[in-house]
Amino acid sequence: MKKIVITGGHLTPALAVVEALANKKEYKIIFFGRKIATDGSDSVSAEFREIGKRNITFVDIVSGRLTRKFTKYSIPSLLKIPLGVLMSFLYLAKYRPSLVVSFGGYLSTPVVFCAWLLGIDCLTHEQAVVPGFANRLNSLFVKKIFLSWEQTKNYFPKEKYQVIGTPQPQSLLEKSAGEKKVKAILERIGDMVVVAGGSQGSHIINNLVFENLDLFARNLVFHQIGTANYKNDHAKAAKIRKNNYFAIDYVSPEDIGAVFSRAKFVISRSGANTVWDLAMLAKPAILIPLAIAAGDEQTKNAQILETAGSAIILSQNSLSRASLKEAIKKMEDNLSEFEKSARAFQKTLPQNSTEKLVQYIYQIL
Repeated sequence: MKKIVITGGHLTPALAVVEALANKKEYKIIFFGRKIATDGSDSVSAEFREIGKRNITFVDIVSGRLTRKFTKYSIPSLLKIPLGVLMSFLYLAKYRPSLVVSFGGYLSTPVVFCAWLLGIDCLTHEQAVVPGFANRLNSLFVKKIFLSWEQTKNYFPKEKYQVIGTPQPQSLLEKSAGEKKVKAILERIGDMVVVAGGSQGSHIINNLVFENLDLFARNLVFHQIGTANYKNDHAKAAKIRKNNYFAIDYVSPEDIGAVFSRAKFVISRSGANTVWDLAMLAKPAILIPLAIAAGDEQTKNAQILETAGSAIILSQNSLSRASLKEAIKKMEDNLSEFEKSARAFQKTLPQNSTEKLVQYIYQIL
């Protein structure tokens, strides 16, 4: 039996590959990830939740990173980088996989580097338009770099990359959610706006919604507040008593397609996977890029949908009640045009991304 280690911070495409390989008896999947969502949090990570459901070995790697702004966690995080390298080396030496498949993020770099030291083949997938620092480093040690967007290819050697799109679980196209609480919200009657800040959540977006719920009076609000619970956002959401407001901390990758499909439009960050999901589902959106994202990658991601005519971008630095109100009005007044543009762009996207990546895995093993 051949062992494959899957690692990285972008969970949705990782799960797509896990699903594709899980039923193959000749392969054993081992997931290297983080158990805790983020520094200072006691919430478990999305990858720990999801991998735990699938009866797959989960290896908790504790590592650090270069933080985008200085906080009380910055120095402790830096000091954990050597620990991440040591743990990666020891666990790779223990399991001796035939291949490491990375999906970027700070945790993937010590795993990929140590695999290279041990002579283990690696490949990586980059979801963002502008590659993150981790995958730029990873590219030095991998055999192949798979890309979601044509715009990313200039960052890597021509002989190494292949544009395939982003692997997605089959559940992305499901119209019905599996989790009972999510399903119950989606079955409510009325137009729905979905607000999402990613698996960990966005305190800035959460607070914007908490303070301006009256702007959504004509719609149901499905608010995914995230697992991090920054500044007690969970308690704030729980105190809201409005018939049109529904908060949930986490939406699994299996249900995100049903959630986005139900939405009239989406308000969210513009992380790589979110932008791909919106494009694949032809869903109009108001996007608020993370201001401190490395290389301003979230703005670059959002600009793909803005250029396609399916999204409005709001700058976090000038975010206000007035700017949100204006964006919502523009979206609702021109919704049919945004939907038409989204459908047209959907038809241009690469297809069968998961199959292409998995076929390459079969070829090299």
